[in-house]
Formats: sequence, C-alpha cells, structure tokens
Amino acid sequence: MKRAWLRWMSVLSLGALFVTGNALAQAPVTVSPETLRAERRVKLVKLWGDVRFRHPRAFSMPAEWDAAFLSALPKVEAAGDSAAYAAAVQGMLATLGDGATRVESEKRPDAGQPPTLRALKSWEKDVLVLDLRNLLGPQGSTSLQELRTTLDADAAKARAVVLDLRMRGLKRYGLAWMVASLLPHLVDGELRVPGLRDVRHSGLRPQGEMQGFYGSEFRIPTDDVVTGTPGKKPALLVFLVDTDSAIDQPVLALRARGKALLVAEGPLDDGAMNNQDTLPLGEGYNALLSVDEPVLPLEADVSRPARVRLEGPDEGMRQALLLASRPPPKPKASAALPRPALPWRPEPTYKEALYPSRELRLLAGAKLWTVVRFFFAYRELMDRPWDSRLPGLLEKLEAAKDAKAYVLALAEATTWLQDAHAMVRGHPELQRFYGAIPPVWVTDLDGKAVVVEVHEAASSSGLVPGDIIEKVDGEPIDALARRFAPYVAASLASYHRDLTLQIALGGEVGSTAVLGVRGAKGPKEAKLVRTSRRNLPPSKAESYRLLEGNLGFVDLGKLEVQDVPAMFEKLKDTRGIVFDLRAYPRGTMWALGPYFDVKGSRPFAWYMRPYAGGQNVGWVKYVDSLRETDLPKYRGRTVTLIDSRTISQAEHTGLLLKAAADTVFVGSATAGTNGDVTEAILPGDISFYFTGQQVLHGDGRQLQRKGLEPDVKLRPTVAGLQAGRDELLERALQILRAEPPNKPASSSR
Repeated sequence: MKRAWLRWMSVLSLGALFVTGNALAQAPVTVSPETLRAERRVKLVKLWGDVRFRHPRAFSMPAEWDAAFLSALPKVEAAGDSAAYAAAVQGMLATLGDGATRVESEKRPDAGQPPTLRALKSWEKDVLVLDLRNLLGPQGSTSLQELRTTLDADAAKARAVVLDLRMRGLKRYGLAWMVASLLPHLVDGELRVPGLRDVRHSGLRPQGEMQGFYGSEFRIPTDDVVTGTPGKKPALLVFLVDTDSAIDQPVLALRARGKALLVAEGPLDDGAMNNQDTLPLGEGYNALLSVDEPVLPLEADVSRPARVRLEGPDEGMRQALLLASRPPPKPKASAALPRPALPWRPEPTYKEALYPSRELRLLAGAKLWTVVRFFFAYRELMDRPWDSRLPGLLEKLEAAKDAKAYVLALAEATTWLQDAHAMVRGHPELQRFYGAIPPVWVTDLDGKAVVVEVHEAASSSGLVPGDIIEKVDGEPIDALARRFAPYVAASLASYHRDLTLQIALGGEVGSTAVLGVRGAKGPKEAKLVRTSRRNLPPSKAESYRLLEGNLGFVDLGKLEVQDVPAMFEKLKDTRGIVFDLRAYPRGTMWALGPYFDVKGSRPFAWYMRPYAGGQNVGWVKYVDSLRETDLPKYRGRTVTLIDSRTISQAEHTGLLLKAAADTVFVGSATAGTNGDVTEAILPGDISFYFTGQQVLHGDGRQLQRKGLEPDVKLRPTVAGLQAGRDELLERALQILRAEPPNKPASSSR
C-alpha cells in the first residue's frame, strides 16, 4: 500500500511539473528595452551586409547604401513597437529602388474568398483563354500533359491567346514552370531569352589602393533559346497577372518582340521573376532579398488596381480580352532595352572622420563584421563563432569615447580572427599606438626576450645577438608586451608572443629606445633607433654562397628573382643546399620550382577561395601543382631553416620545397598564416587587412594555425647566440654532410 501511494505521489508530482512547464511556456517573454534595441541593431547589421554583397544593385552604390544604414540605425533603435521597427528597416531597403527587396509580415494577409476560375481552356470567339490556375490541383500534371497534346492545333486557330496567371487567394508564385513548358507551342521560330543577372565576388576585391587577386563582377548570363513547334501561331499573347504571379523570362522577351502584352492587377516588381532569400528580422517580420534581377525591364502594358473582391466582376479579364481582340500593337522601345550594366564603385573612406559619429562607428563595425563573414578564409578555425562577436563589437564601438578608443576597438576585433595577417592601419592614432619598430628580431626563449638578429648595426648601439632585453625606456618589456597583446593578431601563441615583444620596442619614428639588457658579461645599457625596416639601406651580404664541404647556402630573404638562374648555376654540383626561410622571401618561389625534379610529385598546395553573390555563398577550390620544364634539375639534397619569422609567402615557399625537393625542415613551428591578403576600408580611412584565401598542404592537411612542422626540432640557445653561432645552420650542414654524394645536376634529365 505504501509503494502504491508513493507511485501515486510520483505521478501527481510529474503531472504538476507538466502543468507548471506548460504554464511557463505560455507565459509572455518580457525583453528589456536595452536588449530589444541591441537585438534589432544586430539584425539590421546582418541584413545590411547581406544586401551589400548579394544584391545586384548594391554593387554599384556603396556610398548610398552606407547612407541608408546611417539613416535607418537611429530609427530602428528608437522604434516604439514592431511596426515602427519594420518601417525603419523598409526605409533602408527602399534606397535600392527594388520593390522586391522589402519587409514583409510573416503572416500573409487573408485574400478572402478564393477566385472563381474559368475552365482550363475556353474560347472567346477566336481568342483562346487558358486559365492555368486549374493546373494547381492534384491532377495538374495530367491536365498539363493533355493540354500540351492539343495546344498546337488550338494555337493554329487562335488569333490571340490570353493566359491567366493570377495567384491571389491561391498559391503565391505558383505557375512559372508550367508556363515555360507551354510556350514552345505558342511561339514561332526561335526566341532568344535574356536571363537573370547578378553580382559575383571571388574573394573580397580590395577596397583601397592594394592590388590583389580577388575580384567582383556584374555577371550577365548568355541568352537561353525557346524553339517553337512547327505550325501557325497566334499573333499575340496576353498575360494576365497580379502581385502574386510568377512571370517567366520568355514573357519579357516576347514583349520586346511585340508578341506579348502584360495586364497587371496591382504593382509589379522583380519578385515575380527573380530569386529571393528570406531573412528573419524577428517580431513577426522577414526581409525578402533579391539576389538577381532580369536583364529586360519588367513593366505592365496595362495596370489596374488590385481586386478588392476576387469573386466579383473580373475587369482584368475583360481588359485582357479587349487587347487580344485588337491588332497587335507596335513593340515599345523600352521593352527591348536591357537594363544598363552597373559599374563597380569604390568604398567611401570618410577620411576626415578621425573620430566618427556614433552611427559611423557602428557602420565601421558593420563593415568589419560583414567582410569577415563573407570573405575571411578561416572562419571555421576561430575559437568562437563569428556570429557571437557582433553584439560585443557594436557595444565597444558605441562606447568609444575618443579616436584612440575607436581604433583600438577595431584593432581588438582583428585579434578575434586569430590570423597574423589581420590588422588595421592608416589612422594617426594607430601609428602613435604601435609606433615604428626597430630593425631587430627578438624571440621568446624560456620566457625571456632574447635578441636573435640585429638588422642594422648603425641603428643599435651596444646590442648584439644573445642579449636579453629586460626593460625598454625604464619599463619592463613583459609589461609592455602585455599592454599590446589585446591588439595584436596572430595565428599561434608563439608568434603572438614574438610579435608583442617586437611592438614593445616600438615608438615614435626616429626616437631612440634605451634598453636595459643582460648580456654575456652581465647587465648593460643599449640603444636602438626606431627606424622602419623599409627605410634601411639594402643589405650588402651575399644572398647565396658556397660553403666548406661542397655545400651551398641560400638566404631566401635576400635572393632576388633575377638571381635564381645564376644561383643554381653556381651551386648546381653541390652535395646539398641549405635554404634559409627565416625571413620574408622576395617572390622567388615560382623561379625556384622549375629547377627541381618534379616528375611524379604531388600537388604542393590547395586553395579555397570564398565566393559570394547571387544565390551562391560558398567556396571555390583549386590546386597548385608543379610543372615539368627543360631547365637543368638540381639533384642534391636540401634542408630548409624555419622559425616563427617564416610566415605567409615564406610558408608557401616551404610547401613548394617540400613537394619539389623533399626538403628537411630544421627549426621550430612557423607563424601558421598563409593566403593572399585583401583589404577593406573602414570609416576614418582605415585599412583592414586579413587573409582572403585558404591554403592547405597538397594532401589537404591544415596549415593555418598550425604552421610548417619541423622534421628536426631545434631552437637557438642564449649561449649559442652569444657565441655568434647559428645552431640551426650548423645542424642543417651536419644533416647534409651525412648524405652520400649526389650525381651532377647539369643535365636536364
């Protein structure tokens, strides 16, 4: 009895839980005004970005589309109810001049009683009337086939044909494919049909002065052709449509030839013909986005108001029959003129807005977030989904109290990409913040900032490799590095640490940094003139040379493209070559490749380029393979030196050397950042750079955020640097000397 009572109590408790849960589910959800404002703002940004890179007209009106956002933003934020919010968004979309891109309620208005249909096929004297709405029923396919079997004979007898495509009260956009299957029976000869044009973005076309491999184009497709069946055809087709009708492309081509007329009940827009995406706005509303548009203009020959009662007198049909009973009119010149092609226009820079208005700062956030969403190559490798970053980005930009806070909010956002190519530059506050970095390379060895290389002795007094930098102008270098860390982007933690150490040495161009250093003989003071590396005089060191034991050495940071043939001529009979990739190459990769025996070698890289526009958002994938040439082949072994300075083109060169020469990597992990860079422009004339194309190993393995992995792991030591040794080079030479001698490489095969 006790157990039964317990079971009964359990059932009662469970029932109470269900009741409580249902009550909670039905309770209205209250959202604070601040939360609602933030949610609406996020949805506005997302919609603005979709339109910017997918709508065919936004391609040519970046300044106008910016202005539309700036106007809509305060209205969206201040909207007192959902209707005012929807109206503010509609105001922004109206800038496009495209009635098909609009805000709509999720609930379609009730059309009342369904329309009264005629028979599928009927005659008004010598005018054939096809009420194609009858084909929407369950027997539609069968009825369509039966209609097609008799349509050639009927068309031969008809002086004109009226096709009723009105869909109000039935099924929106419900008959397009059926019309296309009937038209060959109604047209004479061949009808060339212009299609739908759209915008295609292959990566982000650089918006500033940067040259790049990415492009945007206004794509106009080749014409389709409708071929009529043999026999006599009617002189005129009259299409009766309304705001819910689907209108096929051949209808416009027939109008252009003077073979068709359009009678419309209610306004027409491109939504009757083009492809659209539905984007949720929340609060019971969606935005319809046109992703293409017809080449020929869509306009009615006769426009009538939308019918108030669908079951009442049919004035639209009366008008269509009246037109069908008359001789065909001359075609309108405007019907045959394609819409003008739209040119690409550059992005506004807002150069004078060094501290932009609140709305302009939020536009900067919209631009940055949107270009990353569509065109950043490595979104899936970020630690947090990019979508989740938008609210915080907008909040930081809104709160920015001055120009410095504004640019640092943008700089912080670049770090979320975890891509060492990502950065913002060009604003005076950014130059003041990062400063000029002296011509030295410092790396972290066991938690200490150790000088590895001094690029110009004249700029550095008392500083040598192996010195440990402890202070910069009296402040601990680690404290300085931590201060810069939130504003420095990198793909790997090791490279991030090295970058922040470099920036910690920076300051005003031409100023002198006083360094507290611990050298081989103890503490000392050193001085560094902050001079950009770009302003350094050319190095006089040889880019390649012979070493003892018939080995070669090539510094790829110094070797020029035009010197590659002479380099291989000098080193062609060596036992092996050490390639030093611990600096940025000078574009020599493609010149090096043909000198290696690549017969049977695998592809050395795969590329994945973001693609956006029209109905498609995705990736284009292609491969990079080595090609055989008649140049003499180098047959010795190679070793390549790598570390965190090996980045981007240097890593790409490493991919080629691995595939072509089966090189041995000696050193430590590289920067893990590869792919061609692109540029977006943000308010304040700020350039935002990031990687616009994925690069993978030839076998498909990930390179970004991993780097080239050394076959022989080795890092320099403080003692070795202080002794003037290059421990990586020593290890490379040791590997090559252990190899058996190779055959001479002077012949091509």
